[in-house]
Amino acid sequence: MKITDVLFPSLTCHCCTWLSKKRVLENLSTMISHHLSGNSDYSETLFQKFLSREKLGSTAIGNGIAIPHCRAFGVKRIYGCLVTLKNPIDFEAFDNQPVDVIFALVVPEERNDEHLATLARVAEVLQNKTSRQSLRECQSDKDLFDTAMLLERES
Repeated sequence: MKITDVLFPSLTCHCCTWLSKKRVLENLSTMISHHLSGNSDYSETLFQKFLSREKLGSTAIGNGIAIPHCRAFGVKRIYGCLVTLKNPIDFEAFDNQPVDVIFALVVPEERNDEHLATLARVAEVLQNKTSRQSLRECQSDKDLFDTAMLLERES
C-alpha cells in the first residue's frame, strides 16, 4: 500500500509540541481513535498497542524518523498518521538522533502482508534525505499532508 492510500488530512499535524515518546504515542492514539470513531474511546487501546510494540524495540529508523506501528482488532483498513515535532525528542533511536518526523501506522490484525508492505513503503520514502527535508520545511497541517502526497507520487 502507498502513503496516499492510508493518510488523511485529519491525520496530519505540523509542528506539534509533544515533549516525550509517551506523549507522542498518547496523542497519536487519540488522533487515530478520533478519526476512526469520531471520539477518543479507542485511544487507550491503541496507546497500549503502540507501547507494546515499542517494548519490542524502538520504531525509530534513524535520521530523526520514527514509524510507530501496531495491529489492532476491529480496525477495517490501514491508517497512517503523520506528524512533525517542533522540538525533536528522544525515541531511543539506534543512531542516538532525536526524532522530529513521525509516521504512525495502525493496521487490522489479519493484514500482516499489507502491514509489512506499507511499513516498507513509508520507510523507503522517509529514508530519502530530500523527502525528510521537504517534510521538515512544511508550514501547516495542509502543507504537510500535500507534501506527503507529492513525495509518494515522486518516489
